[in-house]
Amino acid sequence: MNRPTLGRVFWTAVIAGGLAVLYLKPVPLAYWVAQHREVLLGRYSVGQVTAQLILTPVCLWLLWGIWMGKVKDPRQRRQDAFKTISVVLSILLCVVFADVLLRVVQRSSYQKLGASYHRPPHQRIEGVFVDEPVSAFTYPNAPSGYPPVRYVFSTDARGFRNPASTDKADAVVLGDSFAEGSGVSDEQAWPVLLGQATGRTVYNLGMSGTSAAGYLEVLERFGLALKPRWVLCLLYEGNDFRDSNFQRDERPGRASLGDVIFKGSPLRRRIQTFLIRTLGPVGSRRFWDAPEKLNQPSHPMYPVSWLPLEVPAGSGHFYAFELKRVLDHWVRPEQFSRSAAFEHTQAALRRMKELCSAQGAELVVVYAPDKPHVLLQSVRDRLSAEQVRAFLALRRKNLPPAETLLEDLIPSMDIFEQVVKGFCQNEGIRFVSLTEVLRQKIEEGVWAYYTYDQHWSPDGHRIAADYLAQTVFGAEKAK
Repeated sequence: MNRPTLGRVFWTAVIAGGLAVLYLKPVPLAYWVAQHREVLLGRYSVGQVTAQLILTPVCLWLLWGIWMGKVKDPRQRRQDAFKTISVVLSILLCVVFADVLLRVVQRSSYQKLGASYHRPPHQRIEGVFVDEPVSAFTYPNAPSGYPPVRYVFSTDARGFRNPASTDKADAVVLGDSFAEGSGVSDEQAWPVLLGQATGRTVYNLGMSGTSAAGYLEVLERFGLALKPRWVLCLLYEGNDFRDSNFQRDERPGRASLGDVIFKGSPLRRRIQTFLIRTLGPVGSRRFWDAPEKLNQPSHPMYPVSWLPLEVPAGSGHFYAFELKRVLDHWVRPEQFSRSAAFEHTQAALRRMKELCSAQGAELVVVYAPDKPHVLLQSVRDRLSAEQVRAFLALRRKNLPPAETLLEDLIPSMDIFEQVVKGFCQNEGIRFVSLTEVLRQKIEEGVWAYYTYDQHWSPDGHRIAADYLAQTVFGAEKAK
């Protein structure tokens, strides 16, 4: 074999090997499902498919050039290189132009205010919220979610979700999407229902994607001017106690270059959406097997086949949650107490208490639990410790043995709430938890959370409104 041929064989092997890795190595499917990530073609991540679509024609073109290309003198090679570079640059310029054009014409859903946001004023959006898995490739034999909800989402002159602006309110509500009302219509959000149940003016300053630093800023900018008697600060344990929230809040407006160019690209998002809709359903049911097969530890979907949970049994109400939401709870109380997120939350709540006390308002912390916190206790007797352990092992190693796993895991669900409650008691802040009332209503057959989305259903919002009307405003009447 002469030297040129040997070189062709070598580069062919390198290119073929790269393509083989790209095509033959699937993502860890059970983990992807447990984390609610997109799976395409029943095997690959969105990034992997994107790389396949880009690199496959490039590699085939290189192989064609390696084996079919003619021997050329230096001048011809320079001309070919110039043509290739010109074509590549032309394609890149077209991509950049399309991306810039989309950035210019798209409308932002939020307007930044330091550590907080609000939406454009006088906005009205109508649609249908469909409770379905993020990816077509999801839990085996996945049941239908909560029935579709037709919604109207409107904002007032300040850019918050209220029927109309007001100069004075009996109560203001702070919080994230659980306060703003994700996935429900204007009239179904709990602040509106709370106002109707009590006859009070309840002004909603909730905003999706905000954390305690944002709640404080919104209170200072908008809430105190309304002269409220009550300030209801909803803390959702699923998001509010993550360190990353406060790392972002400490550097408002300083998005990285990668976030601006790549993650913020509307063209990338549209291509990604197209791939998901087109290739997501392909191969999505390859592991939809009989329950007896799914319950075998050797089955690829064994770690996630126990989800969604039906609560109560036979109700047809199913609930699923991400792996990370369970593991987030599995910490010792002292670990959570020392976390950066909780320290920032404490500082924000102390400042809110000072501001409210100076104005004669009462700060009330409303604690909103996530799904695993509410549900795991209710279904403890139906859980397979071995299967739950396999689920947790998708992300965490060195787990307790199956015999003691649930005895360690289930009580840990309460740690966040216990620590926050203790802090509020020490600071003289009123604390109202929704955990037990949600658990009780779910066990009675109320479909309080969506199946696949993390948020409350319209029924969950009704539970929260009725309970707060009794515990907060009902206590005031008793005085």
